[in-house]
Amino acid sequence: MKISKIILISLILCVYSNICLSQSNLSVAVTGLGFDFGDCENAAIYKIKANDNGKTILQPGLRFGGEVYATPSTSLKFAQTCKIDCMKKMAFSSQIMLRFRIFKIYKHSLSFGFGPTAFYRQTWEGFDGYIDEGIYKSGNFQNKVCWLSAELEYNYYISKKNDISFAITHLDPEAMGFAIGIKHWITRKSNKCGTCPSFK
Repeated sequence: MKISKIILISLILCVYSNICLSQSNLSVAVTGLGFDFGDCENAAIYKIKANDNGKTILQPGLRFGGEVYATPSTSLKFAQTCKIDCMKKMAFSSQIMLRFRIFKIYKHSLSFGFGPTAFYRQTWEGFDGYIDEGIYKSGNFQNKVCWLSAELEYNYYISKKNDISFAITHLDPEAMGFAIGIKHWITRKSNKCGTCPSFK
């Protein structure tokens, strides 16, 4: 119930902000490679893995985002990830972030965001040899809420409406991963930077 409330509140905030604020964008990215910093106690039974110790993980999926701006350099972003996890089960994460642009130079920009993320996956409890690592709560969908999560995102301007994005994201409760995709601007204002592309 807590996870569904977080998702609902995030969606309401995004819709409200989109109505009230002028700059906004939608994004889609592909996920895959990641690195697990936990104990990886279940690595021996992983169905998909890049190495035997499970530290390098492969979780193909899609990450959808919606972002609205309060100022030219601060925004609120909601991101939803759907992927296939290490046990070939469906896994998801819902993240809401307050984001700050670190810099913007010509076609290049870098942003940092932080906020809570809810992780949930089809249960692993039925697999032979499964060890409860004490991270996820039990159930048909195991879940975990991380109240402090982050994302670092680089964007490259390719047109008035589109950027190419590369992000380092919170992939799992104890893992980071990479996402690459396209960001489409619904509305975007010029920041009147002399070296930046025109958005007129």
